[in-house]
Amino acid sequence: MSTQLREQETRVIVVPNPRQRRRQGNGRAPRVATVLAWAYAALCTYPLLWLTLQSFRTDAEILGKPWGLPLRPTFDAYAAAFETTPLPQYFLNSLLVTVAVMLLVVACCAGAGYALSKLRFPGSDFVLLAFIGVLVLPAPILLLPVFLISSDLGIINTHIGLIGPYAAGGLPLGIFLMKTHFDAIPASYAEAAEIDRASSWQIFRMIMLPLIGPAAATVAVLAFMSSWNEYIYALVSIRSAELFTLPIGIADLSAKRFLSGYAPVFAAMVVTAVPVYIMFIAAQRSFIRSLTMGGAVKG
Repeated sequence: MSTQLREQETRVIVVPNPRQRRRQGNGRAPRVATVLAWAYAALCTYPLLWLTLQSFRTDAEILGKPWGLPLRPTFDAYAAAFETTPLPQYFLNSLLVTVAVMLLVVACCAGAGYALSKLRFPGSDFVLLAFIGVLVLPAPILLLPVFLISSDLGIINTHIGLIGPYAAGGLPLGIFLMKTHFDAIPASYAEAAEIDRASSWQIFRMIMLPLIGPAAATVAVLAFMSSWNEYIYALVSIRSAELFTLPIGIADLSAKRFLSGYAPVFAAMVVTAVPVYIMFIAAQRSFIRSLTMGGAVKG
């Protein structure tokens, strides 16, 4: 009898968790989400794939069957694109503007984000709201004021006239992302450094900056993509052909397609799109970690 009582006492009754039941019952949900994610990725990749395939075809093939595959792949379109327009010069112009914008945006956003997060001062909340408010303004509204200011400063038809507005346009979102990541860093890090008599600059440079690498990579990628692909303001601001960036150069090449054809235009577009994809792939992990708030240290 005592043995039966011991067995009853040691018997464990396991009650399934309702959440586990729902997860087990919804096993198809992750599969459906995966399929939808792959379908969306294929939909986003298809334009670049189609563009690349068209760049290896002739104009006769493109006009005869726009959605077909290249029967005899050829690099003639790329040769024609480089012969018709100075693409290397346009590429260097875009690279110069974009790298300068990236450096300015990352540096300014890191400093402003740290100040708004860790160095509280009167009006800091209003400053943050002002930056966030700029995000809701449509870009065409700012086109005329920015152009008039640049004209008064005498920087129209210069690369500086592009770098300044491009960098200013990337600040609001970049500052918000940087501040969010600085907020996730425990205050005890700075307090421990202050006990060791570290200055504010040393705390920022030696402790805080290494912890926001993913956020800095995200801001750099966003600044790269926005400035590399920008067309409207560059078209208004730049007038000299030797200062053209790639978007304006491709538009100029497209206007001359009656001489060169469609295939060289597609080839030039591929040349323009490749650096963006390389930049995103190189910073993909940091980009995802930053958006999921996994890149900052949490207390």
